[in-house]
Amino acid sequence: MIIKKNLQGLFNNYSVSKKAALFIFFLPILIIICYNSLLAVPSFRSFAFWLQYENKPIETLTFLFFLFGGFLGVYLAITISKHIKKLIVVFYTFFSICLILIAMEEIAWGQWFLFFDTPEYWKKMNIQGETTIHNLKGFHGHNEILRLLYGFSGILGIALNKYAMFKKIGVHIILLPWFVIIILHSIADIFTNSENISISIYRGLQVNSELIELLISISAFLYLWLNSKMLKKLYS
Repeated sequence: MIIKKNLQGLFNNYSVSKKAALFIFFLPILIIICYNSLLAVPSFRSFAFWLQYENKPIETLTFLFFLFGGFLGVYLAITISKHIKKLIVVFYTFFSICLILIAMEEIAWGQWFLFFDTPEYWKKMNIQGETTIHNLKGFHGHNEILRLLYGFSGILGIALNKYAMFKKIGVHIILLPWFVIIILHSIADIFTNSENISISIYRGLQVNSELIELLISISAFLYLWLNSKMLKKLYS
């Protein structure tokens, strides 16, 4: 009954069909299953590893979803600025700019496309010798904490969405599987850093880290896409 009600709400408030809603709901599960199925088959394992290497499909898609999500959010903030409270506009603007910054971090600010060298002083501080912030000493290897915060923020957004005062920035429950998977992987990742576990489990979590970043980027894009449709319908 609850699922049926939320699917109907998606159609009425977000102009999203039932088929599209179900696709969005189950997509993260399908992505995880498909990728790990490739890893499980020896003849496809090297291909699975290749997919998540630097500048390969998974990282490129992550960059694109963060970037387009950021641009969509900025456009949304500009579009609704005349009809909505400034605090909401500030929220969407801030969130969107963060996505654009993360997108640029994902490709080392274009370093591997423009072929420029990392400044020597920055290279000494960066674990991977790149022009990125998240690989600086002290930040590198702790991304799971940020992922966990993102996941719980998504759950909070879903919880607040049922209240009228938060409806314009809330998260639709259809994105719940995305945040649950992100949270579970982040908790497991944090646990492996503090406990002695088998090397196979550790490697499995590390290999899936790039995939989790992709799920974060897609879910952020979907959040802004869904809310832009809802707000556009509200103020059209």
